[in-house]
Amino acid sequence: MNPVLPDEALEFGAAAAKAFAALGGVDAARRAEEDPATRGAEVAGALRALGTEDLDPRDGPEALAAAAALCEAAGRSALPYPVTGALLAGADGRPFAVVPDRAARVDHGDLFGEWRVARLGGRATVASRPDGARGLGSRLGPFVTDLVEAGQNGAGDADARGDVALHLALTACMVLGTVDRAVELAVDHVNGRIQFGKPIAAFQSVQFALADASVAVSGLRELAHYTLWRPTLVDSLALRVHALDVARSVLRTTQQLHGAAGVCDEYDISVLIRLAQPALRLPWGAERTAEELATAIGRDGFDGLFEHGGSAG
Repeated sequence: MNPVLPDEALEFGAAAAKAFAALGGVDAARRAEEDPATRGAEVAGALRALGTEDLDPRDGPEALAAAAALCEAAGRSALPYPVTGALLAGADGRPFAVVPDRAARVDHGDLFGEWRVARLGGRATVASRPDGARGLGSRLGPFVTDLVEAGQNGAGDADARGDVALHLALTACMVLGTVDRAVELAVDHVNGRIQFGKPIAAFQSVQFALADASVAVSGLRELAHYTLWRPTLVDSLALRVHALDVARSVLRTTQQLHGAAGVCDEYDISVLIRLAQPALRLPWGAERTAEELATAIGRDGFDGLFEHGGSAG
């Protein structure tokens, strides 16, 4: 296992980051909230220019690494587009999403007429966008949409467990990009914020908090790259559990270090964290994900770097 992404994937991720910066970074998300049509125009156009329509994470380790680098760049800029779903689109062009048990609820679900959706059991069905469907309007998920499933009519896949695992892993890579960028924004803020005649970055408590956040992000990156090396369902669930744990602590810390500015949308940290909520809450949050991981381990086992549960000696 090599925990470092291939050079080609890193170069692709850098190109994606440059393209998203050209859109204005987090400003693209602000524009999308004011005018949702920009998602299907300028954002989708930027992705096409990168050649993402020809990128299929199922094509092998190199393609998966490139997809992960793209998702991380998207997470860093709160890109208002269902990147993971579009990457896992089938030959019919339908994007893919893992959805909660009770509803086919998808972030940016209104952008496509039909989706291929699946639950953890692995069976996929077709879900359609109702006429005139728009996002639910929640401040923490302005583009989340409820779709209508076609039912078990043979239109879906009998087994989509592989796509479920990839969707969970790539979503975790988006979360990785979000927390990494949140730490950078916090570092910039505490270096520029003056209290008692010096930057608050000079205070030891602030340094300790940022050090802990940076270590957490580095650990998440290591685990994400390990999971890309063998993206089984159990490993992807384990990655999501850890990604949600890191996001909870890192996003809380970085927002608190901004003080009151951390909840003002004039600051990127507020928009970044708000628009990351669907990735953190769909298809389920931390507690449910941990339960699903325990069930999956009981069914499929769990192979780690070290043996567990054996007697000492």
